[in-house]
Amino acid sequence: MKQNYFLAKWLNGEIHEEELLKHISKDELRSYKKIIAVSNRFEAPEYNAEEAFTKLKTTQKKPKVRKLQFIRQFYKIAAVLTLLFASYYFISDNNTTYTTNLAEKTTFELPDHSNVNLNAESEIKFNPENWKNKRELNLKGEAYFRVEKGSKFTVQTNLGTVQVLGTQFNVAVRDTFFEVNCYEGLVSVTYNNEVIKIPAGSRFKMLNSNTEFTNEHVEINPSWIKNNSSFKSMPYKFVVKELERQFNVTIKYDANHENTIFTGNFTHTNLELALQAISIPLNLKFTIFSDNQVSLQ
Repeated sequence: MKQNYFLAKWLNGEIHEEELLKHISKDELRSYKKIIAVSNRFEAPEYNAEEAFTKLKTTQKKPKVRKLQFIRQFYKIAAVLTLLFASYYFISDNNTTYTTNLAEKTTFELPDHSNVNLNAESEIKFNPENWKNKRELNLKGEAYFRVEKGSKFTVQTNLGTVQVLGTQFNVAVRDTFFEVNCYEGLVSVTYNNEVIKIPAGSRFKMLNSNTEFTNEHVEINPSWIKNNSSFKSMPYKFVVKELERQFNVTIKYDANHENTIFTGNFTHTNLELALQAISIPLNLKFTIFSDNQVSLQ
């Protein structure tokens, strides 16, 4: 796996910790550091040649080299076993984590063969060992789920909880924005201790603590998995942030436009076309600089 490759380079001192954190989570890094700390505490005892020679002259007996080698080997084995035990203790209890960077998406399967599309700058964490008994995961960012039928499937976020038995749905949670779109079956959303049922073709949206329920979307799946972001009545600052996320650029623009309501879409495949799509409706012009900086005026 790509994570193991970068972990090996970090252990060899070939990359810095900041580079490694682009490919693994902070929780995983802390676990690896614990393993290293534990293994470093186990060393074979030092052999003092001068002291051994003095004992040899005193006793006039041949030192049993085989015994010394056995002791050294014993400590080596003990250290390895301890390292393996520590690895099991610190890693097997940890969750499996999938993360994406800016301008990166990924697709993967959960242990029950449910399929997940993870959008840019997002994270999913779950416990694979207990998955059969508890299909639950934590989401930061945005993901599209195609869930295999079975026991209750739960998506935990910091703004609300989504539960299904088997269906297709999209969950987005960014800052003060929380949205759930149901494409098949029935989704149950818990927000502020209130349970909202969302049938196929419907959407629940929370923006700045204001909630909205609609049944007007007709897409068969979310537009972003087809490399296109679409918005309906969203503040401009959310649109700009999503474009930054998809292209790994920094956009500077007039703060007076932050809360201007925007409806439209942009592609993920061409930066200039994407900028045209979000600048023309507001009569803005853009400039792209060589250091991934963009100006909207």
